[in-house]
Amino acid sequence: MTPEPEPGTPTIALRLNIARELGWRVECLDPETGWLWLLERDGRRRVLHGAHASINDHAAAAIALDKDYTARVLAHFGVRVPVSARCLGPEVIFDSLGNDPYPDQRGLAPALALASSHGFPLIVKPNRGSRGRAVIVVEDEEGLARALSEAWKVGRLALAQVPVPGFDLRVDVLDRELLLAYVRRPLALVGDGRSTLIELHERADPRARSPSFAAKLRASAPWIETLRGAELSPDSVLADGRRLDFATTIYNLHHCCVGELVPELPQRWVELANEIAGYIGLRHAGVDLRLPLVDGGDPLDQPVEVATVLEVNASPAVGQIARLGARAEAEAAERRVVSTMLEELGPA
Repeated sequence: MTPEPEPGTPTIALRLNIARELGWRVECLDPETGWLWLLERDGRRRVLHGAHASINDHAAAAIALDKDYTARVLAHFGVRVPVSARCLGPEVIFDSLGNDPYPDQRGLAPALALASSHGFPLIVKPNRGSRGRAVIVVEDEEGLARALSEAWKVGRLALAQVPVPGFDLRVDVLDRELLLAYVRRPLALVGDGRSTLIELHERADPRARSPSFAAKLRASAPWIETLRGAELSPDSVLADGRRLDFATTIYNLHHCCVGELVPELPQRWVELANEIAGYIGLRHAGVDLRLPLVDGGDPLDQPVEVATVLEVNASPAVGQIARLGARAEAEAAERRVVSTMLEELGPA
């Protein structure tokens, strides 16, 4: 008997397991990637594409996929968003006569204007994309040009943004109810005088025990640059009490960051996430917020007006936070998502 292909991501695996528990038959339609799955039960069918849930309507999900348009909608309603410039890649979006309808947004110039008014560093990212792919912190014009070139490989529109430092909070909601909330922090390793950086990393982040995940993370710029700056190697032993911080303004669980559940999120933050999802028209959303740090205090004690919305995800994935130790909570959240998605199919 041919073994079933591996799901493409931890979130896909979670959703398939829950579908099986609910009595659905699961079949992979793309064994090479594990991204396309057919679910069937009692004459009903649902095709799953990656970790995309089919709860939101197409128009709302399309807005959320567009980081620039999401920010424009939220700014219209008075929500704080990052200061940004959009930069069209070369030789795209010309009209039928070969004229350029958007010359002021073409190439490097909008990002240079942003740097002139706000200075460096800046963050460059594709307008569409996930998992932190081609998201780069740049310190000068040369780095800005390189980063935009990388972002244009992902999509024809890139964004340059003024960084928003602070406390990073993710809030996932479904139909105005909280699913899950967690904070993301840059990875930090503290030496004990005996363990190598690899060993310390495996203790700080259980995902690092997976060879594939560890290899990907240790090939990332934050890992390489932090070790280089500290004149260390992966086999170096940190002195007892010495702390190594992987400083970054890009908090992404696919890179040098870890996450921790917020067990009791104050209701006003849930209401803010619901409000933001509502502006976009989303029922199911993951809202990324950045809050100012508070000396000696809890950032969550602040009023919601201080928060900046970094992004809104129309199909938030929980696979990484599950692997970081919150499996029961992530499974409970996904059970609600999958149940909603499949129950709305109705009878055959």
